[in-house]
Amino acid sequence: MRRSLSLLAAVLLVTAAIPATALAAVPDYQRVITSRQADAALASLDGCILTEIFVSGTDAVFGGRPGPINRQGLASVLVRQNDVCAGAASLGHLGVFAAGGGGGTPVFDGLGQTLDSLGSTVHFDRAWLRTEIPVINEVPGTGEEVIVALDLTWSLVGELERDTGHLHVRVPGEGNVNSHQNTLMGEATLTGTVRIGEDLFSFDGVEGAHLQQVKYGCQVIAHPSADEPDLSC
Repeated sequence: MRRSLSLLAAVLLVTAAIPATALAAVPDYQRVITSRQADAALASLDGCILTEIFVSGTDAVFGGRPGPINRQGLASVLVRQNDVCAGAASLGHLGVFAAGGGGGTPVFDGLGQTLDSLGSTVHFDRAWLRTEIPVINEVPGTGEEVIVALDLTWSLVGELERDTGHLHVRVPGEGNVNSHQNTLMGEATLTGTVRIGEDLFSFDGVEGAHLQQVKYGCQVIAHPSADEPDLSC
């Protein structure tokens, strides 16, 4: 569940971050993306109401070379509340988030996002997300909007683990695409509060959260004889 959340957040970030013009084939260019991302899955049971909160924050720098360097954040939160004393839940419309959820009758189910950035220390041993995100309840017959206020801090447990990779692709008659990535990832604890409308949830040292840093570079080198090479990172 937690890694699925991390993957979805990364996909949403890259989709939103890369300009459409950068996706088009060009003769020669380089692209660089550096991002920091934190995620966590939280749960709280109050009587019959089970509240599940999945949160992700990102801060990314991206751009082409030559070209401007841009910065963009992405904050995402999914809130799901079930009445576990009632009948079985009907899940599935939120895809990856719905997998593995608890039983009961859904009373709130919504996903919200803003372009607010994750904050972090230089050495990425601590990160924080402080923002307010509008979320619409998608349970049939509801549709109300609530504000989800996040004030959360991630603290690294141990050290970040490194993973590197390189890829070289040669397309005869068109050119080459070279890419490399350097990823740091570690376990973290989460402390802070989540306010859903008027309801306040507090968390202290929750385990199983993650911190991840990705540095990605890609270079396209077109063949001199190629008029319109179909190459991209």
